[in-house]
Amino acid sequence: MIKIFIVLFMLIVTSNAKEFYYSFINSKKIQISEFDKKNILEANYKLETIKRLVREGKLNTAFKKINIFREKNKVKLLNSKAILVYAEILYKLGGVKNWNRGVSVLEKSINISAINRDDLLSAYRLLVTLTLKVNKTKDAIFYAKSIINIFDDPLSKAFGKISLAEVDIHKRNYRRAIKKLYKILVETNNIKIATVVADYLFDAYILNKQNKKAYNLVQKVLKRNIEYYANDSYLGLKKVDKLLKANMPEFAIEILKMLLKKAVEPESIDRFKFKLANTYMRIAGQNKAYLEKAKELYKDLLASKKKVIYYKDVRMSLDEILMREGKFIPSSIASRYSSSESMSQKALLQELLNYVKDKKYSYIQKTKKIYLGISDTVAKRFGFESMSKLFDIINAQMIEYYLNNDKCIELSEVLYLVGDGSIQELVKDSNMSSKFFNCLVEVPDERSFEIAKIALEKTKNANVLFWLERIAILLHKPDIAYEYVQKIDMINDEKVKEKEFLYRFLVYGQLNNKLSIKQFFRYTKKHPEYIQMNENNPLIIDFYYQYYLYLQKNNKKKESLVILKKLSNTQHNMNAFVYSPFVELELAKEEKLDDNYQGAVKLLLEALQNTRKISDNNLANIYYEMAKLYELLNKKERYKQSISKCKELPKANNFYKKMCDQL
Repeated sequence: MIKIFIVLFMLIVTSNAKEFYYSFINSKKIQISEFDKKNILEANYKLETIKRLVREGKLNTAFKKINIFREKNKVKLLNSKAILVYAEILYKLGGVKNWNRGVSVLEKSINISAINRDDLLSAYRLLVTLTLKVNKTKDAIFYAKSIINIFDDPLSKAFGKISLAEVDIHKRNYRRAIKKLYKILVETNNIKIATVVADYLFDAYILNKQNKKAYNLVQKVLKRNIEYYANDSYLGLKKVDKLLKANMPEFAIEILKMLLKKAVEPESIDRFKFKLANTYMRIAGQNKAYLEKAKELYKDLLASKKKVIYYKDVRMSLDEILMREGKFIPSSIASRYSSSESMSQKALLQELLNYVKDKKYSYIQKTKKIYLGISDTVAKRFGFESMSKLFDIINAQMIEYYLNNDKCIELSEVLYLVGDGSIQELVKDSNMSSKFFNCLVEVPDERSFEIAKIALEKTKNANVLFWLERIAILLHKPDIAYEYVQKIDMINDEKVKEKEFLYRFLVYGQLNNKLSIKQFFRYTKKHPEYIQMNENNPLIIDFYYQYYLYLQKNNKKKESLVILKKLSNTQHNMNAFVYSPFVELELAKEEKLDDNYQGAVKLLLEALQNTRKISDNNLANIYYEMAKLYELLNKKERYKQSISKCKELPKANNFYKKMCDQL
């Protein structure tokens, strides 16, 4: 027992923790006895062992030992540190009862001066944290300010400011906390302070929904001082859990790898391996590399000679991986773990994925309700946002399969079974989008169109709107088609508007009113370049014909003749004499006005040759006009032949037939 000595205890621990240098002197500068030295060293060793247990997260064991230590300790010099360790364990054990006990112990110890000045900063910092845990915010503010007021050194004052920011976080004043913490971080050169600040700043960023800043911050911290977490497994695992909750598993893996590298005790090694394997499983999804890493860790745990406390969970996870690799059939896994709802659902989901792989889409659609009962948590473990999103992907793949195999009829039959998300997913791929809409054009179906229309009602993709417009035209829904015309105009995608030009012409035609036709040709007048861009589209023939009539009606003779000639040339180029003999008759009139009688005859002869099905009335018209031209050319025999052919038309009953009969 030491009663009258004022002891200065100096302990320096080397990096390998094997060599100790110490000196013990009393107030008269006389070295104390070997017996007292031995007592101090033994007590200190016990306390350091308890601290190590705390760092390793063995809190229950540490709690038992610290209680025994405080009861039996005879070295007053270590009482202060023992109180701190005791309070720290109470905090880390968690629970209001433990936190209140921790507050009480520290407050009492500070009031009776049982805490050494060297430990006072740590005591106040822990008091701030504990009082916040029991929602004594005013007390926490008092202790945080006390740190700033009591201590003069910059390091302690920085920790005081950190504690005030901790209060701000508790009060949900995240912006103010971030401002304070960032200021400390910028001003400090101390790596420990910077890391502690960054730890609180990370929490504040996450709580303030600034995840990107939190991500960048933790990336820098781990690069500079990952040892902060690797040297204290309690801190490390706590940070791992925060990172996983913030959906930053890649950083959690970094810390776990470092913890595993530094671990010595078999129990800690197993714990870190298990946690690391579970983290790989959490992010693996469909990534085979992560599944393989998890599998190797689980196999290591099972191969251990001692009994692993996680054996059941490890075995289950390993079997899950083997099932996902195709080495176990899902039904056998479901049977093996029949008491586990989670494993039953995992087996069910793998069964679904196997059917998808085998392209058994018809069966999937029939049994869909069974799989919709799988939880979204299980879906996420397999790399899918939710079961609903998974079925969107499956349906998109099913549609893609039908499209790639030209199964448009099959697609039409199942389209009503898929959700809007599947169609939205599909049209993101320009190649699949074209195939999909080509199918709808090939097999235009009102039900399929309605499904696509609803699914894509919010799309801003001009190409998609153009496709929907085309299908509406095929289904003779001009009002709906016109809505897509307006939407395309709002997006103002010039390339799409070029392609859409002639289909817009069809829409206005189907609307079937004078105003709409006039509106379209005004649009044409503003965009003459669209005509040129569509010269190879067969629809241009109908357009030229209608445009010619419109210009004629509006006395645009010169412009109408240009369009008429384009119509004639296009019919010849495409070998599609849709508007013959009308075109040739109109052109012949123009040639006749220019006294080019021979040219006019040539055009009429072409009309007879080009027109596939020609009525007797049209023939009467042609023969009569040819007779008049031959008369002007003074070709009497040709004249007579033309009149004769005209008179021989039995079904003709028009002005030209009557004129022929009178000649």
